[in-house]
Amino acid sequence: MRILVADDDHSSRLIADLALRTLGQECHTASDGVEAWEMFQSLRPDVIMSDWLMPGMSGLDLCRKIRSSSTDTYPYLIMVTNRGALEHILEGMNAGVDDYLVKPLNTEDLQARLIGASRVTGLHTQLADQRAELQGLNDELTKIARRDPLTGLGNRRALEEDLE
Repeated sequence: MRILVADDDHSSRLIADLALRTLGQECHTASDGVEAWEMFQSLRPDVIMSDWLMPGMSGLDLCRKIRSSSTDTYPYLIMVTNRGALEHILEGMNAGVDDYLVKPLNTEDLQARLIGASRVTGLHTQLADQRAELQGLNDELTKIARRDPLTGLGNRRALEEDLE
């Protein structure tokens, strides 16, 4: 999976980068929310791991911005923070966060979250593919419904639609 790590703390970014590469993931890092947003738009990562507090744009604001953008894929958002209280978790979930990791980063916890992220993003990709296939089939049915099967000419429905 392609993963974007957004954290203003250099050592936290290095730890996350090393852990992700050890787990066989493609990792990209950003030092603040604004840089993460720009990288998100160009990279279209599968997973975004963001710190809560960052200069420029907080992790929550980044999450809201990603969720409000129109994308054909579903990016999985993991908030990595010291804020583990229930009210913070609920605030993040309401903003669109999918999962939480509490600092310091634990490799086994990270691996478990990535397994879940892989499943969720895989299901969203499968759903998008099926949606595109259904749209193609609907377009084909619309063409068929406008033609007479015997002559191949436009039928009454086609005539009425063309006259409108």
